[in-house]
Amino acid sequence: MSSCTKNSTFSNPEIAISNEGILRIECENCDVNYHINNKDFNVSVSNGSNDIPFYYTSDFKLKTEVVSNEDQNIRVLVIDSFGRVVSNELNTRGKGEVSKMEFAIKTK
Repeated sequence: MSSCTKNSTFSNPEIAISNEGILRIECENCDVNYHINNKDFNVSVSNGSNDIPFYYTSDFKLKTEVVSNEDQNIRVLVIDSFGRVVSNELNTRGKGEVSKMEFAIKTK
């Protein structure tokens, strides 16, 4: 018989058991602001797409704001940790236009 031990380099044990979802933004030049677990994040997408992982341990609302820096089509795809598509939206946005969205993410 052999035994196993949990060896984690994470200082927060919740992270080791977190669910991982994906926020995919497809655009040529846009900025993405999103809010998860009382924290704000910002990512710039400059050429094509960016897959942004997010981690969660319980149900929550993913709040996003996409700012288009030119006239373009922007796709916002949200996939939860079970591989379910929460949202897949393609919209035309003008330069400077802001699109705010909120998605319900579930652990079950």
